[in-house]
Amino acid sequence: MSTSIPGLTNITVPEQITVHLGPPDQPAQNVTLPFIDYIKNVASSELYPTWPENAIRANVFAIVSIALNRIFTDWYRSRGYNFDITSDTRFDQAYVRDRGIYETMDRIVDEIFNVYISRKGRFEPLYALFCDGRVSQCDGLYQWGSVDLSNLGYTPLDILKYYYGEDISLITAPAGELKYRYPG
Repeated sequence: MSTSIPGLTNITVPEQITVHLGPPDQPAQNVTLPFIDYIKNVASSELYPTWPENAIRANVFAIVSIALNRIFTDWYRSRGYNFDITSDTRFDQAYVRDRGIYETMDRIVDEIFNVYISRKGRFEPLYALFCDGRVSQCDGLYQWGSVDLSNLGYTPLDILKYYYGEDISLITAPAGELKYRYPG
């Protein structure tokens, strides 16, 4: 299900994403790679392949949403940077260059790399903040808490609503060249 907004036709999942391998204000290498490969890498860096599938799916929706939010809003590029997102978890999410990808993440991400979280009545991808919930706490999804909820029978959407509120939905975006960005 795509979303249509006056002035915008669709949010699209870009073919590529450029990742800064460090904090935004520090010199570091930028790498450009396929968006789907980035999501697989982050999922393999942030999650355990032995977790229940509903927990993994909920977390992947959050990972996709953060990446699309950073791209759609031009978060870094509008500030003069030449990248879309960083690999530093103090600012974004964990990306580890040249890491192996878990089969579980590979399979799940292939299915849902273009599904993001949005607030009902809105179109932009939610900046779906998450943290481990054990060592660090945040005003978003607790990764280990998503495992507990999954074990209680929660669906991925139930897990997301538990953390982000009832006013969210999952939106499937077409893949392709990014045509629209946040207008202001």
